[in-house]
Amino acid sequence: MQSNSASAAASESGLDADISSLLEMLGSVGDPRRERGKQHDLAFVLAVCVVAMLSGAKGYSEIARKAKDMSPCLLAKLGAEWDWFRSAYKYPSKGTIRIVLSEIDASQMDEATGTWLCQQAAKDSQGEWEIAVDGKVMRGAWTSENDTVTLFSAMIRERGITIAQVKVPDDTNEITQAGALLDAVPIQENDPAIFTIDAAHTQVETAKAIRKRAEWHYLMNVKGNQPGLQRSVFSKVAPLTLEKPHDIMEDRSRGRLKRWSCWAAGADGIEFPDAGQAAIIIREIFEVSGAKISKEIALILTSQKEGKMTAADINYHERSHWGIENKSHYVRDTVFREDNDQTWVGEGPHALAIIRNLATSLIRLKGINAIKETVEWVAGDRVRALRFMTT
Repeated sequence: MQSNSASAAASESGLDADISSLLEMLGSVGDPRRERGKQHDLAFVLAVCVVAMLSGAKGYSEIARKAKDMSPCLLAKLGAEWDWFRSAYKYPSKGTIRIVLSEIDASQMDEATGTWLCQQAAKDSQGEWEIAVDGKVMRGAWTSENDTVTLFSAMIRERGITIAQVKVPDDTNEITQAGALLDAVPIQENDPAIFTIDAAHTQVETAKAIRKRAEWHYLMNVKGNQPGLQRSVFSKVAPLTLEKPHDIMEDRSRGRLKRWSCWAAGADGIEFPDAGQAAIIIREIFEVSGAKISKEIALILTSQKEGKMTAADINYHERSHWGIENKSHYVRDTVFREDNDQTWVGEGPHALAIIRNLATSLIRLKGINAIKETVEWVAGDRVRALRFMTT
């Protein structure tokens, strides 16, 4: 029986954390290995990868080194088996980690991980889901077809939690995968959701794919890749800029003033699936002295009707959309050096990206946004990772 001091120490370290839900999710993915010669359960190998990633691992070699250096109590907590010959808990080798991640069904792993994360996020969610959709090229990783690996993902904007991701096939591009990504989003069709999308994905098929769910809506940027639509939207909203802005957002930081002015109007006459409103946003940056540094214009189209979404809402959604760059892509590149990772065999690049998303999302589920500092803190004692793996 544990003494009070031993129990308190376990609680403080995280060894008493309930990680059963996460382990069950990881174990639900199909094991690509043959039974013969298999030394570790799949859930254990993947859990080791998650802990290693939470402590800053960037690829197979670092995951293996961190696995070898994990304490017996941590390995036991993750589900390690006892090695009677060495009198120690077993840990996966670099070869085992590489085989598992390069041969695993990454699409199934992505679906299981995204669904689980969405379920955890739903516990604290209220009202409308706000989802940012964007693609990311893994610049250091190459496929067997000698092409770069591109992943297309959907992220809960405010919290920075990735809940769906698909790999873009080598012979196509992100635009063709919008339907596949939306099908992978684990949100009920009757749950209200707004999907914010950049200009590259402002496509008729994407709009239709979103709107076939009655409570799902889009907010898209319109640029020169759709010249006819761009002219229609501009003609509709440009005259409004002669009036007072319908909404203004300002942000003062680093000695500069950023101002977003928005005007919105009904989208009648604009030929685009379920178009409800068109808007124009003028983004200006000023020095403290008042001197203007830059000015940009954004054209917006949304399926939400007037009265359902205000100019202030449009301004907010457009501005917060780019959080996917800061909360997902930037973190993966700076904390986990994803663009420097040259993994290329099989499903390896995709699987590693899933674990990076999972590690980052686990931290954000605890309400923490300082990812780099948290990863460094966990690296000091890998047992601390258990605190982020609870539900």
